[in-house]
Amino acid sequence: MQQNSTPRVEVKTDDSAVKIQRKASAQRVIDYFGPSLPDSRLLCFIDEASSPSVRNDLGPANRALYAPIHDIADLEGWPNCVRDCIYPSDPYGGRSRIIDDLVYLRGSTRVDEVGLTMSLAHELQHAIQHSQTREMWAVNSLVANDLRRETIQSLGLEWSDIPIEVEARIVSKRVAECFFGEPRVKQHIEKNIAQPATEGDRKDWQFVRTLMPSMTIELTGETQRLLNRIRGYRSELEASLEEKRQNPDYADIDLDAFFIPPRIA
Repeated sequence: MQQNSTPRVEVKTDDSAVKIQRKASAQRVIDYFGPSLPDSRLLCFIDEASSPSVRNDLGPANRALYAPIHDIADLEGWPNCVRDCIYPSDPYGGRSRIIDDLVYLRGSTRVDEVGLTMSLAHELQHAIQHSQTREMWAVNSLVANDLRRETIQSLGLEWSDIPIEVEARIVSKRVAECFFGEPRVKQHIEKNIAQPATEGDRKDWQFVRTLMPSMTIELTGETQRLLNRIRGYRSELEASLEEKRQNPDYADIDLDAFFIPPRIA
């Protein structure tokens, strides 16, 4: 892994003025985090019109994502403009990876500067979690992304139940208020509550409204509490983990370390 790299910002748009403005906004968020960001080759890609496959993967409410990149297979279905930034071809037709971490922001939701700032700060916090507390990031990601939809509905799980997601939302609100002030951020949140992408999106923004930027999350304890809440579905989580064992982010994860043994009466 290349160390001490400067995060790279790419903006895909036909409007040169918009490109300059969005790149400057993104760079300001990156500068806010400074040395807290991982020592990796990080790409922040802001895409004005994301491809249908990416929209389908993210869903209607998700505006951005963070993903560590280990193999070109991680980018299956992604548009060439993103793939070429991560795996550029050489004069002989070969491809070598030059990016370790991808933060991707999609679509017209990026027009609003507060929205761009909150989305980017949110995903950069996930990159920091992956770098500094990878086990917490991996286990939380398993719960959020790999449990069956029926299981999530049965448990009543929301984004507000996932510790790394709560932390990312706190940080995104903190960064936005630093740049734009509390009233403008509140206005942005209220707009999203009034005009949500989905009903789940509305609930998420209502939760964000309750968060204080000064809050902190103790990821280890909160993650243990989350896993004990889903103890009855441990076998499903274990099966999902086994499917990911070839991924270096999950290869050494031991769920025994996260499930607190039940108390003996």
